Amino acid sequence: MPSWMSEKLKPYGASIFATLGRVARERKCVNLGQGFPDFDGPEAVKEAACQAIRDGHNQYAPLPGVAPLTQALAEKYNEEAGLDFDPQTEITVLNGSTEAMYATLTALIEPGDEVIVFEPIYDTYLPVIQMNGGKVIAVPLQAPDFTFDADRLSAAFGDKTRAIIVNTPHNPTGRVFTAEEMGLIQKLCLQHDVICITDEVYEHLVFDDHKHIHMAALEGMRERTITISSTAKTFSLTGWKIGYTLAPPKATEAIRRIHQFIAFAVATPLQHGIAAALRRRHQLIPQLAAEMAAKRSFLCDALADIGFNVTTPQGTFFVLADFSPFSDQKDLDYALTLLESEVAVATIPISVFYQHQDEAPTNYLRFCFAKTDATLQAGVAQLRRLNA
Repeated sequence: MPSWMSEKLKPYGASIFATLGRVARERKCVNLGQGFPDFDGPEAVKEAACQAIRDGHNQYAPLPGVAPLTQALAEKYNEEAGLDFDPQTEITVLNGSTEAMYATLTALIEPGDEVIVFEPIYDTYLPVIQMNGGKVIAVPLQAPDFTFDADRLSAAFGDKTRAIIVNTPHNPTGRVFTAEEMGLIQKLCLQHDVICITDEVYEHLVFDDHKHIHMAALEGMRERTITISSTAKTFSLTGWKIGYTLAPPKATEAIRRIHQFIAFAVATPLQHGIAAALRRRHQLIPQLAAEMAAKRSFLCDALADIGFNVTTPQGTFFVLADFSPFSDQKDLDYALTLLESEVAVATIPISVFYQHQDEAPTNYLRFCFAKTDATLQAGVAQLRRLNA
């Protein structure tokens, strides 16, 4: 029989999200693990997509994206960050930030190139870098505050460094990188002539007094930054998969060459729906962010009351909780215990986000609070069984 899988794919099995998600469904657990809302986004946005269907926007979109959306993105970033992106030559709509990251890394990386990432690493980065012949250089975010060591980051840059990926607000830790941290990354990129790839999908889910900083807006970075973001998390419409890149023209050309062979275009009516959402962002985003902040407070307070040591997130819709008051198991084992016991709650162990397991803390679980109040209350009620 022929082999159905290439050698480059064999090291990468089913993700922890798929594995734990399957068990959670089979056991009918409360799923506080996987990072998607179990509720819909705004009615007005859904209606705009339905209207686009009725208006006949049902054929292939232009490869870069429909004009109303690329223009709305240009206006958004000009207003929010003073960044002037040309919709025709610098903005590309892709199938979520996952395709955007895949296309970006595939367009940039040559065999032997090094790419710096912060660890814990969002799970798509590492395999895409490696399958393109690159080498991952991981810099740890150190528990319990999940900051990085400046000297260690500086030492990661070298002659083979092609790019650094900066994910802020950061999944899974919930950290929002500070101005000082972003400034150091800026300095090192300029010093070593390195490209910065930013993953900013949670840019509008920032809490308290923390501020999201766009790397491309820092001095000298506009022409060496590829900004990746998505509307999925902002508008709680993850199934629409509307992501995008903002990049200098030559980088955009390279990304589009890959995009044409992956998908070519993104769902036309959904692009029109998101364009409508962006035009109404001043009304929609503050309300959505406030609702998410309330959910964050509820889950953090409840987990702390149950007995977890909680790291309050500065952004995203994830909270990390140290479970060592309950168990000395490793995080994957304890996640399975919670799933398979009478507690029956799904979480994600954060050690799976580490390339170097010797650097990984094994006493944290990631909980997602982008859930209905009923789901959060049910999950908390189940977790209270730990104190029974």
